Amino acid sequence: MTLALASVVALWLLVLSRLVACIRQRGDLVFFVALPAALAATVNYPPVFRGLDSVMAFPGLTSLLSGGLIMLAYGLLRIAIVKAVVAAEEQEPVLRRGLLQTTAAITVYCVSFGCAVTAGAISAVAPTGHAVDSGSQSDIGVFVFTATQCVYLVAVSVEVALVCLQYRPHMSSGLFRWGFGAVALGCVLSVIALVAKFARQIIVLTFLGLDYEPLLQATFQNLYAIASFLLSFGLLLPALSGRAAAWQVAERYLLLRLHRVWRRTADASVVMDSVSVPLKGVLSRNPRARLHRALVEILDSNLAAGGTLLSTSESKLVQKTEGALYA
Repeated sequence: MTLALASVVALWLLVLSRLVACIRQRGDLVFFVALPAALAATVNYPPVFRGLDSVMAFPGLTSLLSGGLIMLAYGLLRIAIVKAVVAAEEQEPVLRRGLLQTTAAITVYCVSFGCAVTAGAISAVAPTGHAVDSGSQSDIGVFVFTATQCVYLVAVSVEVALVCLQYRPHMSSGLFRWGFGAVALGCVLSVIALVAKFARQIIVLTFLGLDYEPLLQATFQNLYAIASFLLSFGLLLPALSGRAAAWQVAERYLLLRLHRVWRRTADASVVMDSVSVPLKGVLSRNPRARLHRALVEILDSNLAAGGTLLSTSESKLVQKTEGALYA
């Protein structure tokens, strides 16, 4: 499976994972972020791109469609992230500014695309799967609509990455921290990919450094596919936090980690029965109760031994377990 196809699959999985929530709540921001992003990724997939562009009434309309969809997806991503972490009283100016930026960017993108079509810079789809071939990309209209998309997506990516990194340390849920970390990393890779795309467009416009054009194109395609995968993965993780809590995943994981400590330290006089063995609690219906019992037995055994049973690393693990259990 290629990186491009993997990113398409990941985005559609995100769409499907949020579909029920969207129907139940009559709206879900993450779903509306994922849907245009998945459509854009699907349209940009080379076999699909060639097929669509060959049946479109106007040449290059597929490029316009995919570009507009991805700009819309990034605009909605900013809204979703801001609404998720920024205080309600601070959201309005950020959202208003974002709406103006998105509207202006899509308007300039469409107008410059129309100018490029009028000038004849965009013709029938090329064998490579791109309606804009290397000979016509020197047109200033093509450069403007491509540059507009790059600059807008870079601006949104930087803003989203900064928000994620600012609020990530304050999140109590591990899945939320991992999710927002993946979104931030995806945004960073998006910036690098889009800078490569912008540099490639300058090369094609000026005919300077043409030897680097294939490298920049490959850099953009690979990094952007990885970024799309990370963004979809990052948005999926917070949605799983509720299910993870219902399944008591954290408690089961802590039981696995405590098992070795329990076997080494638990004294027979404080162990109630073999049922309290932590490893048996991993697949039980109530792992939280098993975790509590194992923790009590470890602490009681350590207390009976004068507090000398646990090593430094084991003490940290026990303290972490206490914090998670009684939070």
